Amino acid sequence: MYQQGQRTKIGLLGGSFDPIHQGHLNIAASACEEYDLAEVWFIPAGHSPNKNEAQMTPAECRARMVSLAIQDYPQFKLSRIELDAAETSYTYRTLTKLVDRHPDMDFYFIMGADSLDYFEQWRYPQIICEKAVILVAARDSLSCAQIREKAAAIKRLFPARIYPLQGGYTSVSSTMLREQISSLKAFSCGKKGYNCRASDLNAACKCYSADHNMNHNCRLSVSDADNSPCSEQSFAAAASAEHMHPANLLPPIVAEYIKTHGLYGCQPNRQAADDGGKDKNGTKRDSETC
Repeated sequence: MYQQGQRTKIGLLGGSFDPIHQGHLNIAASACEEYDLAEVWFIPAGHSPNKNEAQMTPAECRARMVSLAIQDYPQFKLSRIELDAAETSYTYRTLTKLVDRHPDMDFYFIMGADSLDYFEQWRYPQIICEKAVILVAARDSLSCAQIREKAAAIKRLFPARIYPLQGGYTSVSSTMLREQISSLKAFSCGKKGYNCRASDLNAACKCYSADHNMNHNCRLSVSDADNSPCSEQSFAAAASAEHMHPANLLPPIVAEYIKTHGLYGCQPNRQAADDGGKDKNGTKRDSETC
């Protein structure tokens, strides 16, 4: 257990967060628990070296979604260190800045196993390993055993402290969620799940579940439904089993933000999700840009 007077252990979780999803929160929570981290700082990318900025959601919208997603987690913080920087968001640069600014802290850089698989191709990976311990969350691409094997190979190239996260496994990706939301076109989030205007989405979900040997328990409420047959062409990606539906992969408040601002091809519905421009404490928020 962390005690005052010790060096503070800080987890760092970077990414585009386009959008942030439950998998990100699960990974951060697992890192806190398994490695006794005082906090995890979420670092949205400013100028990503790997993505076309023109195709990304505006930075302030992504930052706002992160803020909303983590507001009920005292150990989770938003860092703007990359958002406010003019240069390209290389991890080695970010870590160098953080170590210089916070010499009393030990940093634990959290990444997905898919990133570890090509870590040697990152810009100055040896500096990353020098500045931080690396925690690797298992993904579909690499198991914990494969993570250890890959870590051993990296350690033969340069000194590195690389350890797997035992919990927080996720197969969710922001890319998948963007595609699903775009396919659904209209959704809202509430205690009873999403309301989707689609052509017999429940039927599509049943077909998808049967084809993938999954239990159908989608909890989807369909409005404007007709009697048209199940169309996997329209809903194969979006209408999966319950645990793979956006209703259960996005923090509800983030889902509402996406709907309110019409992100990812979703039809905006400000009246249904409007909170009067105030946060959960009733404080007026700054104007939002998307």
